[in-house]
Amino acid sequence: MFDRLRGSSVRHGRGQRQRRPGTGAPGELVGRDEELARLDGLLDRHRLVTVTGAAGVGKSRLARAAAGRREVEVVRARWWTEGPAGGPDALTGVATALGLPVTAGFDEVARALDGGPRLLVLDDVDPVRGGCLALVQRLLQTLPGLRVLTSGRQPLGLGEEEVLRLGPLSLVPSGDGRPSPAVRMFLSRLPPGASQRIGAGAAGRTVLDICARVQGVPLALRLAAEQVGRRPSAEVAALVESAQCRLAGDAAGTWRHRSLHTALGASYTLCERADRITWARLSVLGGDFDEDTAVRVAAGGQLRARDIPAGLARLTLASVLEPVRDPGGVRPGRYRMAVAAREFGFERLRDAGEAPEAVERHLLWCRDAAESAQRLWQAGLQQQAIALVRAEEANLRAALVRSPRTAAQAETALHAVVALWFWWGVCGRTGQGRSCLQRLLPLCPEVSLLRARALWLAGWIAVRSGEDDAAEALREAGEMAVLVGDDTTLGHVADASGVLAAFAGDRELAVACLREAVQLIPEEVFYGPSVAHSWAVLACNQAHTSPAAARRSVRRAVALRRTRDDRWARCVTGYALAFVDHLAERPSRAWRRARRALNDAEVLGNPLGTVVVERLLAEIQRVPASAPPLPDRRLVPRKRPGSPTRYAEPGGDGRLARGGARPR
Repeated sequence: MFDRLRGSSVRHGRGQRQRRPGTGAPGELVGRDEELARLDGLLDRHRLVTVTGAAGVGKSRLARAAAGRREVEVVRARWWTEGPAGGPDALTGVATALGLPVTAGFDEVARALDGGPRLLVLDDVDPVRGGCLALVQRLLQTLPGLRVLTSGRQPLGLGEEEVLRLGPLSLVPSGDGRPSPAVRMFLSRLPPGASQRIGAGAAGRTVLDICARVQGVPLALRLAAEQVGRRPSAEVAALVESAQCRLAGDAAGTWRHRSLHTALGASYTLCERADRITWARLSVLGGDFDEDTAVRVAAGGQLRARDIPAGLARLTLASVLEPVRDPGGVRPGRYRMAVAAREFGFERLRDAGEAPEAVERHLLWCRDAAESAQRLWQAGLQQQAIALVRAEEANLRAALVRSPRTAAQAETALHAVVALWFWWGVCGRTGQGRSCLQRLLPLCPEVSLLRARALWLAGWIAVRSGEDDAAEALREAGEMAVLVGDDTTLGHVADASGVLAAFAGDRELAVACLREAVQLIPEEVFYGPSVAHSWAVLACNQAHTSPAAARRSVRRAVALRRTRDDRWARCVTGYALAFVDHLAERPSRAWRRARRALNDAEVLGNPLGTVVVERLLAEIQRVPASAPPLPDRRLVPRKRPGSPTRYAEPGGDGRLARGGARPR
């Protein structure tokens, strides 16, 4: 099945021998001024330049525009795939472009190109790349005045070749107030009358959404713009989201540029069989990936693990993959596959009957990656754990949102969700965690240790996000923990119940639950909050009525070995120390400790912890707070990266905590 689209035939397009003035036709290029200037500079300095890039990125347009700006005679030959029909080889194609007979040999072609400065444009050379490589090498050696500009999805590979890799159009608005190049390209390709329906409100936002989803690929932008002429822009956005590679149009041009599917099929047919299999199997991933992930997901059958790295390199050269981080550096290289290429590859995977096995391998990788992150977190390497999950977030999400086909797959996915408890609860992804648990819990065994932990996680997330069903979820988790005899999960349920009672203002119940938690949770816990968290929350609830007991509890939390190595435990215990000091009227010490706790919360990306500590700092500085000390968890604001943190709202003298005088 992987050979369905196999074929290396080409058809020769119009060859042109022409003399053009210095500027290209207006309106052909949008947002390519910088690339065109770079290409002009390369052609001035080098005799062989190749423009490479993915399917539909605009290589031919850029090469044609650059050729039109040269003050020399331009000879242009073009090849492209079209069905099973045969086509000319490299030499025959150039001879036809020169007006020579198809039987002309190399000497006749060289004589026709001799006699003055010329630019030979070999467009879309992928089907005849080997022949073009040998032909260009001989021509450059024979004709000192000749320059060659080629375009294709990978370089020729000659030593003197200069390569301009062309990427998609930028999605960033221009500095002069104009829309981004991708948006300008989309708007310029709208059919007559369609532009009047695109406004500044919701329709304008839909245009931005469409351009982002097609990732700025010019061919996709043009095809999507044609669809806007036939249907509302919201429907086009939905089509781009669900079946991007099926975008098609009827505009003039080569047949393989009339849809993304045929454009990608042309690339697919030119790949080796092993590379086509690698492409298809990697399509189950949802984001960029490294070599180890590719081996885990793609290796199997006749495709050996040791062959995957070379396949990744070839797919990168063919512009199927884009290098996110080049291999060979200190950190491992990473690769990205465009959305349309993933959709096309998954179609090939389904046709080959390999989709279930590839999905299973992806899910097993997801579980192992989640457990690796959990081990890092529990070992005190929280920043490394967060970095791992953040790097693989798109791939993890792709595995977890896919509907499991069997009970075993549901159990594997639930293992991954439970292992990522810190990502959902501490790092502020409560909505994603609840969604995964709601889908997977009904599919897992009714009585099991995994179900008990998953029910606790559902209740714990509900507590931190302020959901009304938190108490019921914790009750079910406690009953299941008793049935399976898991004291650690029972301790975590007691801890979450204590936090829920504290948020509700019932300190007596909170203290009782948290005392049970510190007795049940071991110091060396494999998953979930450490016992230091329970000691710290217990101290905060004891501080109002029993300051001495609160100090003993917080000292127990600080004395634990795990607290020194666990940034989140340090954050929680630091807050408890600051809170106890604040109630004991030691503002300077409380302020210093709260500042350190806030730094830990920000490093971990913990939105709830950040807000709670900021409220405490506001109280310490005697700045009137506009909300009670414990915030509404449903309205926790998310701090944008790079924005300053306001430790307190302006009030009184308008002073903010950051940069303000430390309390004495």
